[in-house]
Amino acid sequence: MKKLCREVWIEVNLDAIKRNIEAIQAHIPRKSKIMAVVKANAYGHGSVEVARQALESGATELAVASLEEGIVLRRAKIEAPILVLGFTPLDCVKRAAAWRIDLSGLREDWIVEANEILAEEESQRRLGIHVNVDTGMGRLGVRTKEELLGVVEALEKSENLRWDGIFTHFSTADEPDSDFTLLQHSIFIDFLRFLKKQGIKVPTVHMNNTAAAIAFPEFSADMIRLGIGLYGLYPSQYIESLDAVQLEPALSLKARIAFVKEMVTEPRTVSYGATYVAKPDEVIATIPIGYADGYSRALSNRGFMLFRGERMPIAGRVTMDMTMISLGEMKAKQGEEVVIYGRQKGGEISVDEIAEMLNTINYEVIATLSRRVPRFYRRGGKIIKISTPVMYV
Repeated sequence: MKKLCREVWIEVNLDAIKRNIEAIQAHIPRKSKIMAVVKANAYGHGSVEVARQALESGATELAVASLEEGIVLRRAKIEAPILVLGFTPLDCVKRAAAWRIDLSGLREDWIVEANEILAEEESQRRLGIHVNVDTGMGRLGVRTKEELLGVVEALEKSENLRWDGIFTHFSTADEPDSDFTLLQHSIFIDFLRFLKKQGIKVPTVHMNNTAAAIAFPEFSADMIRLGIGLYGLYPSQYIESLDAVQLEPALSLKARIAFVKEMVTEPRTVSYGATYVAKPDEVIATIPIGYADGYSRALSNRGFMLFRGERMPIAGRVTMDMTMISLGEMKAKQGEEVVIYGRQKGGEISVDEIAEMLNTINYEVIATLSRRVPRFYRRGGKIIKISTPVMYV
């Protein structure tokens, strides 16, 4: 491998992905399958490699947020079923059928028009549809039994669409108060019973996300959608406190010191706005990562990085491409490793800690990691692949 010219990278432990799937599978009923959610570039981990590992580890299907994300997986020769969880415009249904990517069914008129559009094609391949039932998320899907029956009957009459699944999404399953989750569940089950009373055979049923799969494994039905748990993170502190499933974070963010500056004789300001003043004899190290990489500017003068296992504070404002840290009077050399998220010599900075510091959730911290940061994939302790948007020359 050629040396990185900008030494910042993400390491993804594929063995952790495998163990997380196994841990969840052991917790839910044996009959329940796992759909691995790899939207948003697999929550920043890299969708292609994570999808492959998830399928090798027991997942049977994949979920994405958009048709474009699904096409990325198909172009990588991934053949497993793929479902787009979000809305897809009618002028994209031909493309979805051509790439064999299932779509979410949200309205009767959309189903009717999609069928007519596909009737223009010579291909006999039918487009798979999963019907989305809105039981309280308030985002997408049918909300009444009449709407549901209209969608299902349109699907059953269709010659070009195939009804593959029906699902809902729990909005508060990660919270201690379970009342609303139980309400959503009862609404969904009532909808399913309504269909069966009409003599309609219901296909694959899925409702549990990571939080519900951990807190309510009995609701796992035919399949669960494993998102944040796939990556070894918990949806909330409450879900982690249940101590029902042991998950292992798969991602670390690392860099090498690009420059070392010793403030030998007098105080000097650091970074934009001169918000940090380094003392005499203080050592400032420049790290080649910034907010364009997904390292939040809100960590300016607040965050830490690990150097030789110890926490070193950020000095001044995080810039677009670089961040400075104070090493106190500790001597350092260019090229020494710094850990931004992860562990180093007994020290640890977790994604959850960073999320709390930023008043957000762990999902956002990892999902906003830029594609320009190379991903190093580890298995068995060895790097087996490097994915980078920049071609080496």
